[in-house]
Amino acid sequence: MIVRTFDQMINRFPKLLDYSIILIVLIAALWPLVSGAAVMKWDAMDLYLPWKHFITDGLSHNQLPLWNPYINAGFSQMGDPGSWYPISWIIGWAFGGYGMGSLHFEYLLHLFIAGIGFYLLGKTHGWVRTACLIGGIGYMFSGIMIGNAQHVGWVVSAAWLPWVLNYFKVLLTTPVHKVSVKLALVLFLMLSGGYPGMFIVTAYILIIYFIIHLWKKYRSKDTVLLKKQVIVFSIGAVLFLALSLVVLISSFDMSSLITRGVGLNDRTDIWNTLNGSLTPQAMVSYIYPLATTINDQSFWGADFSMTNCYFGVIALLGILTALLNRDSSRNIRFYALIGLLFLGISLGQDLPLRKLTTYLPFMDLFRFPSLFRLFALFFFLLSAGYAFNFILNSEKSKKYFAFILLGASALFGVISLILFFDVELWKYKQIVSIGWLHFMRQATIKELIFLQSGILLLLTAGLWVFIRSRKLTFGFGVVLFLIIEAVSFTRMNAHATILYDRSLKDASVGMDNLPEGYPIPSVRDPLTTYNDVHQSQHFIQLWKNLSMYLKTPTYDGISPYAYHTTAKAVETGEFDKIIKYPIVFFADQLTDESYIDSSSIDTLSFQELRIASFNPNEIAIETSDNSTGKYLVYVQNHHPSWNVYIDAKEAEVVLVSETFMAVEIPKGKHTIEYKFEPTTIVQASYVSLSALVLIILFLFIPFLKSLKKAEQKKQ
Repeated sequence: MIVRTFDQMINRFPKLLDYSIILIVLIAALWPLVSGAAVMKWDAMDLYLPWKHFITDGLSHNQLPLWNPYINAGFSQMGDPGSWYPISWIIGWAFGGYGMGSLHFEYLLHLFIAGIGFYLLGKTHGWVRTACLIGGIGYMFSGIMIGNAQHVGWVVSAAWLPWVLNYFKVLLTTPVHKVSVKLALVLFLMLSGGYPGMFIVTAYILIIYFIIHLWKKYRSKDTVLLKKQVIVFSIGAVLFLALSLVVLISSFDMSSLITRGVGLNDRTDIWNTLNGSLTPQAMVSYIYPLATTINDQSFWGADFSMTNCYFGVIALLGILTALLNRDSSRNIRFYALIGLLFLGISLGQDLPLRKLTTYLPFMDLFRFPSLFRLFALFFFLLSAGYAFNFILNSEKSKKYFAFILLGASALFGVISLILFFDVELWKYKQIVSIGWLHFMRQATIKELIFLQSGILLLLTAGLWVFIRSRKLTFGFGVVLFLIIEAVSFTRMNAHATILYDRSLKDASVGMDNLPEGYPIPSVRDPLTTYNDVHQSQHFIQLWKNLSMYLKTPTYDGISPYAYHTTAKAVETGEFDKIIKYPIVFFADQLTDESYIDSSSIDTLSFQELRIASFNPNEIAIETSDNSTGKYLVYVQNHHPSWNVYIDAKEAEVVLVSETFMAVEIPKGKHTIEYKFEPTTIVQASYVSLSALVLIILFLFIPFLKSLKKAEQKKQ
């Protein structure tokens, strides 16, 4: 009875089975992360986690993520698009606070979203289930998802990319309002949660695609459909702008203040657009992703997080099979060529393509040409999906594929034989005797390629035997061996670019005893008292941006956003001079350059003032009857949205020492309030949040009604 019911469910809901396969494969490939046996590493822990913790903790205290005082003497957190990503907000709320477990869940969730998204995109393209699974699994474990796991924003962008292109393609054939609403929503999620550069590239893809489509429809004189499409796309565009209003306004607000916002085309420093290019050596990762687990910059010519281009060897062999067949779909060649174009752009320092793109609007605002490999592998997988869709419907092509498999097996055998005489075989025994991690520390790139060649030899030969035996279907065999390939290669690569070998429980030491609310900052201790080195004693795994957890304003931390004014203060030495004092203090004189005269600073200011209240967006200071200080200095970076009030009356914020703030105050007892009041952005947040709620209601109310009708029919 149970088996029959299960079979009926699978036959009625084939997607449910396929989604379950994708989920099970994900769990198997990254079980250490799922089980809590390991934790994520690098930027995911040092940058993404503390920011998300700060944002979601602030929301729990009814504070919008506007200003962050706990890093680099303060910066406008609202300018980072990820501050407005609702998925992170929901995860933080669901977990009762954003911690390491929340981070792991968000990363795994977006891998699953990526796999399902590509699967559905394949369905929209008319692929059979096998081809959809190949695309979904291949994309979920591709080089961006695994090699750049620490760059969670990149993973988020990649996760929503297939959803964006899927709804966009559906609208081109079926222009209905509901789909335009979905397109607006996923575009907003990609913008708010992902890396801006990837969104900009995606926008160009959509614009070019839409212009070509309009031209074709115009030439075919299908004006009725064309008008309907323009209307529906216009509605989607308006909804997207409403959803993204707070992200766009706050991002442009920050871009005028930070050193990265001026464009990179003519820059020669580390932010140059060609910094982080893919190198020709990285092409080996299309077949041997394990080779990229060795951070040998002398060989790769770049950090190894920028080198992994893998999307599946079996998928690659499928493309090769179809390209060698003249009868195959032209879509295979078309998408493969687009993939090659993006691959060429990613080779920024070796080809001129990336330099040319910088002359397009907004394309000079981000670095890392290697990010274009996301679009390369994306279109290669589209080509692979069409290839397997063709192969699965042609007995002749199945034979070609078997022949290609045999040739690949022979090639991997030859490579293994050549490398056999150039590797130290005793190291492989350590995989069993000591452990995989020890082997990884000892192995060279050649030894990793030798190991993976042997695995690929077994996989390709095994799949060839499987196909020739005809005991089970061709499609089942391809998917089965693709899963084995994806899971084994991901597990091998995971400890290099995703996992740190420490349990979630051990790594979370210090995270379970954090201060509630917003502690009042000290008026005695210099800002230099609180830094990552000093505060690392509270934690086991964490070592950067720690003040966001302990809620102590500080001068240090890592961030991609640096204010022009801060850079100038560092250059003149004013920054280092002022951070030696508490967060608020009195000074009597300013120099002609509006620098604080050190000799006029009252080192006993704490005797004449106290902080009455504090939260990230405002501070209230009370001065005593004996107060004689002329200027009250607030050691936070200046921003145009900072306002100051003396006894509830607005006063002038004085920019001092290049980047900090002061206000001229009368003698005696007063209440001085510094308030961060970006009115336009707060109003935009209300618009965006209202649009988000309305869209969710619009999409889910019909779904709930359909469920209710189904229940009524059963009764």
